[in-house]
Amino acid sequence: MTIAIFKAQRDVLIRPLQVICGIVEKRNTLPVLSNVLISTGSDEVRFRSTDLELELMAREAIQTGQSATELLVNARKLLEVVRAMPDAELTLSTSEKHLFVRAQGSRIQLQLANPDDYPLAARNGDDSEPVSVKAGELKRLLHSIHFAMGDNDLRYFLNGALLITGPRLTAVAIDGHRLATASIPLVGDAKHSEIIVPRKAVLELIRLLPDDESSVCVETSMRYAKFEFANVSFACKLIEGRYPDYTRVIPTSFEAEFSVDRLQLLACLQRAVILTNERFRSIRCVADDGKLTVFASNADNEESVEAIQIDYLGANVELSFNIRYLLDVASTLKTDRLNFRLSPGNLSALVSAQDMGDFKYVVMALRG
Repeated sequence: MTIAIFKAQRDVLIRPLQVICGIVEKRNTLPVLSNVLISTGSDEVRFRSTDLELELMAREAIQTGQSATELLVNARKLLEVVRAMPDAELTLSTSEKHLFVRAQGSRIQLQLANPDDYPLAARNGDDSEPVSVKAGELKRLLHSIHFAMGDNDLRYFLNGALLITGPRLTAVAIDGHRLATASIPLVGDAKHSEIIVPRKAVLELIRLLPDDESSVCVETSMRYAKFEFANVSFACKLIEGRYPDYTRVIPTSFEAEFSVDRLQLLACLQRAVILTNERFRSIRCVADDGKLTVFASNADNEESVEAIQIDYLGANVELSFNIRYLLDVASTLKTDRLNFRLSPGNLSALVSAQDMGDFKYVVMALRG
């Protein structure tokens, strides 16, 4: 005997399943984490996934006409099944051990798991402090700094982004060789707080956030952060630890500066990276009156030399960089020109953008 749960158009079901599958690993040490928990009410269906560090819930307004029901089924299989169905209304029903997906003569049967085995939802607690930001601004903020986050760094607190509230929302990323920071306005007042959001959570937010003026409610506590927007609720465990004082890394005095067309610089770097050493990726940059010359070479005695125009007046300056660090900023920012200011002794460069006044990117120069 089967019991009908609800009916919905295929595309209505694809949307929430695509959202929650973003954090479902293809291979899990705990098989239960490969599943999606589907909860029904009279006028809403909720889809929840978790990897124990991140949690996603997507809601869809679907009339079920049934009392509250919970079922647990493999998330990726269900998404693939729904995608493969005809573009029509789908009927989902269950027996004691199976979920059935039907449409226009097709019927696919999936194994159900015990919903009691699924981890409980994250709870923020009474110490949470909600703030509000615009979705598109938060998406661009995180995108502008994400490339500078640590990745499997032994200093675990660098494997994420620092978010600081009050009076603006500031994001900071450091990997030990470079720093990126930017800020956006908050909607209303907010108390000062600092949290470290894991790298995977930052990347997932960039994927999920809409690029529009809709509101995002950000709720934080000692252990969790929760982001509510549209029909999505996203929660993550925070990284515990003390983030470095990033302001000490940003140089305040300079001995040379220039501005360069971003797309010209990007094209130049994309050509130069072809000939750099696979391990070190080092390039030499020489700035003088009106031009920046980029030199790249490798152990096979191959070489690339290219000069591009810059707005620069001053003494000649020569220093080396990891080309990947320059490529990251040139390819990520959507701006016409990049400004470079060189610290005394050519220890680092501070990169900013004329139309992104709050963005700062510090990249350390290579020695020797």
